[in-house]
Amino acid sequence: MSLAGLALLLTLPVAQVASAAEESPPSPASILTADPSLAPLWKALEAEEHPDRLWYWGWAGFLGGVVVGQSIIAATTSNEGSRITAYVNIPASAAGMLAVLLVPPAAAFGLEDIRRMPEETEAQRTAKASALRRLFDRSVEQERFYRSPLNHVIGLTVNAGLAALLYFGWKLGGRALLMLVGGTIEWELQIFTRPTAALDLATGRSGPGLLGLRGLHVVPLPNGLALAGVF
Repeated sequence: MSLAGLALLLTLPVAQVASAAEESPPSPASILTADPSLAPLWKALEAEEHPDRLWYWGWAGFLGGVVVGQSIIAATTSNEGSRITAYVNIPASAAGMLAVLLVPPAAAFGLEDIRRMPEETEAQRTAKASALRRLFDRSVEQERFYRSPLNHVIGLTVNAGLAALLYFGWKLGGRALLMLVGGTIEWELQIFTRPTAALDLATGRSGPGLLGLRGLHVVPLPNGLALAGVF
């Protein structure tokens, strides 16, 4: 075969592919981004997806690590106070870990199912839009509860109860105080580190600042400065 014939054979498939590419119409944009009523919801949930997963696995891993660490302390320590504190911490941290694992943030693992839903017919597009709205509403409700005064009260009550158990049950005043302060700080950090993009969109608020604080600003005081914000 001559070089000219070989060049012709190689050129024909390339020309056919180029012609087919020119003739095929561009794929339509997904309703998740093209529909103006759905695009903001999808954008907010996508912004939360990976931070939600990080929050989920991070807190589940941390609380699981506390359970393991306290179990080792309970099995090996000769200090009675440390052993009693570990016995109190183990079920409390296990309950917290299960609460995180069993009720993950809606956007953490819910978007993949929506991405895979077809949208070739009007019925399919309607179903996909409804699924997105349901996921967004569920995310908003979860985040609203997390940032509600009730959740702060629940955290304080739980940790006060554990501290009272140590104090009145075994007269461990120092460990009881540490349980109250440390447990409450941990609970508040869990609240403030949870992403809230869906709630921000639903309430028309701007994104959170440092550790979830909104409108963070410096307030001058007679003896120094303070950071203030609204959550």
